[in-house]
Amino acid sequence: MTKKLLKFTDRAIFNWKSDFTPGPNAKGTKQSKERVYTPFHMDKHTQFKGLNLCEYKKGEKHFVIKFRIKGQRDKKRIFSLGRFDNNLNVVTGETKFGVKQCQERLFKIAKEHQDEYGRWVKDPNLTVSFTQVNQSITLRKLIEEYAKKGFEKMFNAEKMKGNSIRDKVRHLFGYNLRVRHLEYDTDEKGDGFVRFVPSKQLRTKEGETHYSHIHNKPAPKDWEELFKWYPPGKFVLKDHQFNMYGRTSIYDDKIGKVNIEDLRTKLIINHLAQYNSHSAKYDVMECFRSLWHFAVHEGYMENDAMINPTYLVPIKKGRPVPNKYRLKIFSDEDWKLLLEVCNDLSHRYPWQTDAIVLQALTGLRRTECFQLRKSDCKYWETPKVLINKAGQKQIVYGEIRIRPAVSKMGEEEWIPIIEPIKTCLDNIKGIPNRHFTYHSKMYNQSHRNYALAYATKLPWLFCSTQVQVNKLFDSTYRFSSKTRLRTDHHCWLEIRREMKRRKGLSANDEFLCSSKMLRKTFTHKTKRAFDGRSDIAKRFTRHKNEDILEGRYDGVTREEVHQNSTELAVVLDFVKKRA
Repeated sequence: MTKKLLKFTDRAIFNWKSDFTPGPNAKGTKQSKERVYTPFHMDKHTQFKGLNLCEYKKGEKHFVIKFRIKGQRDKKRIFSLGRFDNNLNVVTGETKFGVKQCQERLFKIAKEHQDEYGRWVKDPNLTVSFTQVNQSITLRKLIEEYAKKGFEKMFNAEKMKGNSIRDKVRHLFGYNLRVRHLEYDTDEKGDGFVRFVPSKQLRTKEGETHYSHIHNKPAPKDWEELFKWYPPGKFVLKDHQFNMYGRTSIYDDKIGKVNIEDLRTKLIINHLAQYNSHSAKYDVMECFRSLWHFAVHEGYMENDAMINPTYLVPIKKGRPVPNKYRLKIFSDEDWKLLLEVCNDLSHRYPWQTDAIVLQALTGLRRTECFQLRKSDCKYWETPKVLINKAGQKQIVYGEIRIRPAVSKMGEEEWIPIIEPIKTCLDNIKGIPNRHFTYHSKMYNQSHRNYALAYATKLPWLFCSTQVQVNKLFDSTYRFSSKTRLRTDHHCWLEIRREMKRRKGLSANDEFLCSSKMLRKTFTHKTKRAFDGRSDIAKRFTRHKNEDILEGRYDGVTREEVHQNSTELAVVLDFVKKRA
């Protein structure tokens, strides 16, 4: 009696029921077989020769191929191609793993393991390993678990910083009213975290309220309650203020219904089509990549040899735009003028101008400078009196400690407090004892004077002028990032206007003046102070190696190039003028 063959179609495979009754030659006393192999009705002279359906007693069906290696005909081998899944993909509408997917997978394997006559020359069991799925989970559920775990980094046990979490949330489950309950901060260890807060009422310019029936909600207890209040696809913000271009996050998009193991390049490309800039597409790709790594580390699947599909998505980078601030520094005259303008504007921009001066004197990065605490400035009981190369006495009063959570390198670093830096710190210390002029547009007033005595109760070296005084009794609020300086954008705009006015330039004349130039100028001056030795200068600029210091931070002004050309003219003086 010949064995019944099975048609190679999804419908036939789905309706097929194998007979698990043991044959007359079966050994042992088992009442049924564990698995049954059924061959497909196909041409034996093709690469599909030996393709079978393996059905288990529990109902699972797998595509397997039986073959023999050339030169080892006595040993029969079996290789599994994947589990049959007749469910439809919610995005593509195709069977998740059926006849079509089996053909595509077998074609690649046969091409690498068969010769030109269709004979197996290599064992795919030794060279091919697919991702084993331990537990299927959708992208939406995976995003929820990722948020509950605290937004871990991909390659280490640390958490992302508060600003990085905000950027991730925008693409993961943002553009939605649910983010109105979230605040982002960073703790002492440098790990970011999310704080749940009550929602605020949103109004358009016409005064209409969005979703007025859900406004003024209290803070959710946890992530589960947040996602329960705002289910996927609902309460998406599409107004001009919060979502100008109508973006949809991964959680609210239809791609969120896809299982992580079914994520493919085509699905990612379709989701990225709503973004225009290269940087935005790259950020979204990093979100998909983080979810894939999180699924592997949490044990939802085992990534043995399958290539992560996020690494196969082509993102075409636009035409490079020249960076006009690259290696641009302040000249000596502009450097002195910058410090004078900062001193004159200190009554209008408290702490901001002093932060700019401290960055100019120490080479601190802006994010490092804003996160300094008062306790980070350590003064010695007995200052050190040292002699420099010129024979002059210089005093070192103490050190500014840069905590590992604040430092870009993640290590504890120190900056000596010399006389110019001590003067700057003394000016900062006296800010709460002075009155400042605040230009207000809210109350139709040109300006008003007020004191900043509340700063004595705050731990930050650079405090914010937008502090809510009625919340200062709350220790959580005092030590949060809401009470410290977080931006100096408007201060730089006023500094640029004032410097152009004092230099006699018109409003339309180009004048490079930005915080990007502070650290480059400090690097150039430090290197010049040590006769061009980068190995000594990097101790103060705190660069990881000398290549970065010389290649990206040691800028030069045109005046210095012109002065250097006079020395070059002496060396190149060998061209004679023709008679």
